[in-house]
Amino acid sequence: MDAVSKFWQTESTLRQMTAKALGEQLRSFLAKPLDGGFCNAVYLITANDKEMVLKIAPHENIEMLSDENNLLLNEAQMLTFINQKLSIPIPSVILHDTSCTICEAPYLFISKINGISYDKVIQDLSELERAQVKHRVGEITAKINTISNTQFGRPQLPDSFTSSNSEFMLGVFRLLLDDGLAKNLDIPYVSYDELWNLILANQEAFDDCKQPCLIHNDIWDGNIMIHNNTLSGVIDFERCLWGDYLLEDDFSGYGEIDQNFLDGYGKNTFTKMELRRISLYRIWRRLAMTIETPYRQFADEGRFNWVTGELRSEIENLRRLMN
Repeated sequence: MDAVSKFWQTESTLRQMTAKALGEQLRSFLAKPLDGGFCNAVYLITANDKEMVLKIAPHENIEMLSDENNLLLNEAQMLTFINQKLSIPIPSVILHDTSCTICEAPYLFISKINGISYDKVIQDLSELERAQVKHRVGEITAKINTISNTQFGRPQLPDSFTSSNSEFMLGVFRLLLDDGLAKNLDIPYVSYDELWNLILANQEAFDDCKQPCLIHNDIWDGNIMIHNNTLSGVIDFERCLWGDYLLEDDFSGYGEIDQNFLDGYGKNTFTKMELRRISLYRIWRRLAMTIETPYRQFADEGRFNWVTGELRSEIENLRRLMN
């Protein structure tokens, strides 16, 4: 999806960036813009018989959500960190340039994972193949979550770190709500104060999680790569954070939690407090998609109406779980 935040470049600039990444003169060059993502400009670069993915951060003059500072830096650091810790199919960093000399924004070259995103081929796979993909996603997610930390927080936002999940998540929600208020964005069905009070009433549920672990935070179908009808890799690590494992997209995303994912992850039951946390994190995801609308300048009213309807349903679900 296109958005005002995507900082597309001229071919001349892309050539200079690519030459720096390869460390050699270009004998051949092709740049193909990719349509995935909602924030960065992304290209598939083919040069000197090599394929790479180039991600370009938004220009510094573009207004972003408060929790989106330094996302590309976070991805570069997290990919390097995870590749040192685990053996899982993810990209490796080729070049991360923050100098803003060739391009007026930081950019990141990473290795290309072969395949096509799962959301584009899911209907072409058999039921068994889809089950195997989700099982493998569960295994990979569980491996990422084995990396623990002593504090909750976002690596690219040092002030976000805290020893309790409730303090961390209250900060996450407060940033989002303040971003919405700054744009005078009306959220259908619920006021800002009502929503904030609902979150405050769930501090006990948040603090049922005692151990922060590494969270990918965005393993939706568009970030799962498929090659030869099997999972070939997981991409897009810019939103990694230290938090509750139930923040992972397969727990707190959209729709029912996939049983094949749960089997791969190794979890098949949930306590009442865990179900409340899942609902809280689902509210957070839907709220983020609601409040990002004026920042991205999306023109699709259908998207806004759909996600605010989802937000309303999840708020009602949380209230039922609290009784």
